[in-house]
Amino acid sequence: MIATIIVGIFSVLFAYLAKYKNTRWGLKVSFTLIFIFLALRYDFGNDYNTYLNAFIEINWNQSLENIFYYWVLQFEPGWLFINWLFGSLGFFAMTAALAILNCIVYYRFIKKYLPARYYWLAVFVYIFNPVFLLSGVSTMRQSVAIILFVFSIDYLYKKDAIRYFICIGFASLFHISALVLLPVYLVGLLNWKISKATGVIIFSIFVSLFFSGTFLSPYIQQFIAKYFVKYVNQDVGELSSGLGFVYVSGMLILTLYFERLQNKETALIFKIAIISFMLMPLNLIYELSGRLALYFQIGTIIVYPAIFMNLKRPTFKIGYLTVIIVFTSYKFFQFFFSEIQKDYYGIYKTIFSAPQWY
Repeated sequence: MIATIIVGIFSVLFAYLAKYKNTRWGLKVSFTLIFIFLALRYDFGNDYNTYLNAFIEINWNQSLENIFYYWVLQFEPGWLFINWLFGSLGFFAMTAALAILNCIVYYRFIKKYLPARYYWLAVFVYIFNPVFLLSGVSTMRQSVAIILFVFSIDYLYKKDAIRYFICIGFASLFHISALVLLPVYLVGLLNWKISKATGVIIFSIFVSLFFSGTFLSPYIQQFIAKYFVKYVNQDVGELSSGLGFVYVSGMLILTLYFERLQNKETALIFKIAIISFMLMPLNLIYELSGRLALYFQIGTIIVYPAIFMNLKRPTFKIGYLTVIIVFTSYKFFQFFFSEIQKDYYGIYKTIFSAPQWY
């Protein structure tokens, strides 16, 4: 936890310095630090050892039973290919390569959609909201799929269907859940602003989803069993407190309100974030819904700073920023002290402490 905090603080600090003309390189330094943190990690994250052991088995154990297990039952073909591609270089090299890809795409994402003076808040959300950086070190396959989706947003805005569908097709080769992104093309195809009336309807649906779990649960389970059989036995999620509901509801209201003030490109990011809000209540019914929401939550990396930028009164800006920092920090520490996560994330280890080069 301490290593993550140190990297996070310095990354946010350098991103803040990017607002000044003589230190425009600040965001690059931020993501250089993030790259080092991601590339050098060892035995950090719930599924790290699972992926490490699978890499070894895929490249060295060629028994028919092993081939059938990994190549048919366990992993998608894209993940198998990249494991095979780095077979001679090792798992550490593959992890570093994916870290480079991750940092390039997110650096480009933040730089494209935000003014330099708000980089720091986007970096803060990316590092300290555990659904991004921290969860990503464990969900390695889905992280690649999410990166490809982030990269494809430009094609989504340009209504370039062929290139967008190619990106999503590649993403599904790493995590089959990426197929849910295919209909998102319609969001980019329709240039519409969210009116007040539409916003009220969307928010009403959001609230109603929290109280319709019993009705929706069997339908969602049937859908999961048919299309995502690997996740059929996952547990339902939990809503930790009423404050969590209030926070998420408030952020949705702000996102709906300020979407209409954005240019067309940024408005698309707002709509992507709104989809993630609508999926959050479904996480109470089935945990996979939370996994699907990860694709769309990346929008909040841009949306939260953009809302802050659009607030005019200093009192509102201070209040909003305080709420974002306090709630994100709470989720960050809650993540590290969770019974599920603390044994896998508590101590940051590097590849230099590994017994051998993998």
